Amino acid sequence: MPSQRPSQRLSSRPSARLSQRLSLRPALATAAVLTSTALLATACTSSATSPSGSSGGSGGKQTITFMGFYGTFQDAFTKTVIKPFEKANPDITVTYVPIQNSSEVLAKLRASTARPVADVALMDSSVAPTANKEKLFAPLDASKVPNLDRLVDSAKSKDGHGPAVTFDSLSILYNSKNVKKAPTSWNDLWNAEYKDKLAMPIADTRGVALIIALEKLLHADYKSDINPAIDKLKTLSSAVQTWQPSPDVYTAIQSGDADVAVGWNARGQYYKDSSGGVVQPVLPKEGTVTQVNTINLVNNSAHTAAAQKFIDYAIGAEAQKAFDDEAFYAPVNKDVQLAAETKERTQASAEQRKNQIPVDWNWLTTRYTDWVDRIKREVIGG
Repeated sequence: MPSQRPSQRLSSRPSARLSQRLSLRPALATAAVLTSTALLATACTSSATSPSGSSGGSGGKQTITFMGFYGTFQDAFTKTVIKPFEKANPDITVTYVPIQNSSEVLAKLRASTARPVADVALMDSSVAPTANKEKLFAPLDASKVPNLDRLVDSAKSKDGHGPAVTFDSLSILYNSKNVKKAPTSWNDLWNAEYKDKLAMPIADTRGVALIIALEKLLHADYKSDINPAIDKLKTLSSAVQTWQPSPDVYTAIQSGDADVAVGWNARGQYYKDSSGGVVQPVLPKEGTVTQVNTINLVNNSAHTAAAQKFIDYAIGAEAQKAFDDEAFYAPVNKDVQLAAETKERTQASAEQRKNQIPVDWNWLTTRYTDWVDRIKREVIGG
């Protein structure tokens, strides 16, 4: 019997709570779009006010626009990085424009090369080389960003562009109230107990990382042939409740709309605390993949000096420690010493370091779009 599409399966068995949640989502989505549009319009105005680097205010004050990830990342980054930076630099204001993912950043910057919509932008390391090649990002001036010398080797950019600002790991997430036996392996995603209770948002870097993890599990080489991983994911398709949980996978696990999912460790740890332990992130025993976010100077920024000062602060030891203690990312600055209990929950822990699967992200950049397209076409749409 042919399997139903994910959306059909989800709608065929809604609970009262899920039906109410789904009915609210169009309104919430519309509000989110309007809010994001308003923020972006404000950012464009402040960023393009004066080509001299002034935002037009008195006293030489400047406003720089930072494009970063939405939700808990925005909350933690604003609290531990942006606010302290503004306090230390009262002549600079930072406007935060939230985005969903790196592909959205790439699209927005491509559409605004002459008058860019941001001065500084986060971007996944698998997408950033494309932006660098298209000259959407500018190389940093090492004399203006002295903390570049304090980075661990894996955080440094070989071509002088934006360095890493966070390290994270792909993980399995589960709802501790609903799942009797915690998953420990990537193979557990195929456990019959989780059928129709899986949330799999893998049409992005999460899917790319999952392919690499499955290739190791299947004793295959991701550089030679990803068919083994794609074929294995196809067999999981009929068990997936949703490929695009709303508003995000962490909320879906917390609420019980889904019981098991794939996601990022840092956000999983954050939600573990905020949910009172309902959300639980797991490092699969076969190992996992490190995810790197880079922080970048947007080419043609009207506020280059202020933007580089902000980047320098964000990769400095003070900001790195404060942000990682709050949000459970691993530090990129070699001078940071996380509290032991925090370190054990990040990619910097001895267990996670031992179980990292090596990835050639520079090589993968040229295959990233093709891999995501195959996931969309053959796994999600198959």
